[in-house]
Amino acid sequence: MKKSAAKKKKRSKKQATGGAPRRPADPAYEAISRREKETVVEIIAGGQTADKALEVGLSALVWADHGLARFDLESDLPRPLACSEGCDHCCFNQVELTPPEALGIGHFVERHFCPEERAGLLARIRMALDAKAGKSQREIAKIRLELPCPLLQAARCSVYPVRPLVCRAMHSLDAGQCQSSLQAGDLTSGAYYSQRHELVQAIARGLQAGSRAMGCQSGSLDLARALLDYFQQPDPLVRWLRGDKVFSL
Repeated sequence: MKKSAAKKKKRSKKQATGGAPRRPADPAYEAISRREKETVVEIIAGGQTADKALEVGLSALVWADHGLARFDLESDLPRPLACSEGCDHCCFNQVELTPPEALGIGHFVERHFCPEERAGLLARIRMALDAKAGKSQREIAKIRLELPCPLLQAARCSVYPVRPLVCRAMHSLDAGQCQSSLQAGDLTSGAYYSQRHELVQAIARGLQAGSRAMGCQSGSLDLARALLDYFQQPDPLVRWLRGDKVFSL
């Protein structure tokens, strides 16, 4: 009896700290994932060209923008989003993304950055990777102020048109809380609308599922590591479509 009671108490404590079982998947988000998977399969089946690789990621970004804009417009939001141009607190988080997103960012840098800008980006990437090496998430959080996104320039995203899905969903209802969390070096999350994140997560799941179905590399990537991988090999776009391992997981 004592052992059973102890187990029950342990389960209750786990639930109180966020360890409760996940709720059943929302059919609407599952439908979004299936649709994105079908889109990816259709695009890749159309040919193994660099343009097709870029189209895979772009389709997800466009759909995410459409869905987020529709949510913001049609929902009766009790509080407005606190984000504004030049607010970069969330740009000190460590971003993860999918291979198609990383390919799109790498290509954007190739097309729009001059040689000096690209060299500066690669230097910032290597500095970030060196600073994070061997550290846990909690340890990295404590030095967040020293680890801005390598793509952040003058409080602006230098690849804004092709920024990752998670960055498109990122928002806050209290900018002051964001600043306090950043200054304190913790991962405390302020108030936000979970639906925005659930939407882009559903799209990302479909993106990954479609990639796997077509034999292309999938998985969650560290942004800095993925960009370094992109620039350290030839023809990453076509190689990804061929099923080669382009990124370190």
